[in-house]
Amino acid sequence: MTSPAAPPRPQSRPVELRPVGRADRAVLTNLGQLFRHDLSEPYGHVPNDDGTFNDRVVDLFLAGAAPDARGWLITAAGRTGGYVLTAADPGGGRTISAFFVVRALRRTGVGRIAALEVIRMVPGRWVIGFQRYNPGVERFWSAVATELTGDRWAIHDEPAPASRPPDTFITLDLERAPWPGNRTS
Repeated sequence: MTSPAAPPRPQSRPVELRPVGRADRAVLTNLGQLFRHDLSEPYGHVPNDDGTFNDRVVDLFLAGAAPDARGWLITAAGRTGGYVLTAADPGGGRTISAFFVVRALRRTGVGRIAALEVIRMVPGRWVIGFQRYNPGVERFWSAVATELTGDRWAIHDEPAPASRPPDTFITLDLERAPWPGNRTS
């Protein structure tokens, strides 16, 4: 007996980033809930009594708490596929504060294209945090860093906060990276 064929994947091209505007508040909030659900298992979080998860990063972004924060909806073939939020990094440069691609579009290149585009928008130092409990996310961000800078990126672990797995960070600098269109001195 053969196993049934998997359903077809949704179209994933073209991938575009659209800045989050006031009209996108509900879309970003809903996608944020999907992201928090994905993280609920490793973090050991359960929903609030109303069935929602706390999402401090999206809440602060929507409240305008960090004037330097920027956000984009990721679209694939014209359909909503995720989002990315960036902010200033306390050590200088930028950080990706949230990055989410819906499950149906994972491993299709959508996330890679979106990550590369966002990071290339702002040449300079970038710090990208993730948790190593998910080996796929480490491979993903390592591949993005390598595509952008070759072997000129670093990875390090930080102590674990009390309420979640330890953070790992990739640091790269596009000012010194060998990619087409990079500014040179």
